[in-house]
Amino acid sequence: MRVLLVEDHHLVRKGLRLLLEEEGHQVVGEFARAEEALNAPWEADLVLLDLNLPGMGGLEALPHLARRAPVLVVSMHDEPAYVARAFQLGAKGYLPKHALDQELLEALDRLGKGLRYLHPSLTEALLEGQAIPGPEVLSRRERAVVALLAQGYTLSQAAERLGLSVKTASTYKARALNKLGLMDTPELVRWAREHGLA
Repeated sequence: MRVLLVEDHHLVRKGLRLLLEEEGHQVVGEFARAEEALNAPWEADLVLLDLNLPGMGGLEALPHLARRAPVLVVSMHDEPAYVARAFQLGAKGYLPKHALDQELLEALDRLGKGLRYLHPSLTEALLEGQAIPGPEVLSRRERAVVALLAQGYTLSQAAERLGLSVKTASTYKARALNKLGLMDTPELVRWAREHGLA
């Protein structure tokens, strides 16, 4: 199987490459950033994708990569929101980074047969996590920024109202997106309105 690695940690990439090549798979490319993978010419039977990447995050890149090859997410995140969101965005499998070598190989085998793979430890999380988390997962400041965005304020206006710099407000917004497993501001605004923050 031809495998593409999108993972920002060099040692993790090296370990994955060694394991895959020992089992007869071919690593056709390695990228530390999603943007590089999206802009490069490659052909693969499978993409191993981390979610925590510099620049464009793995969830944002996932639907674009999934149009080119099946994607197996390999992530330290095992929260229900991440697992559910990854499958909604086109992932064919999800494996936590604490998984064993044999479990990775089992995931590759299943995806290679056109099947999905979900690590056993995540099954319950996925069933529970079809609903995105509620406002209680956000800090007071994160909720305040999200609420103002949902009320139609721009980020700079929200920052001004809260006495924050635009950069700080942007950080709170990014943290909220990350905690909720959402992609962008429109999704965040919709979530906030559904949860009565607007």
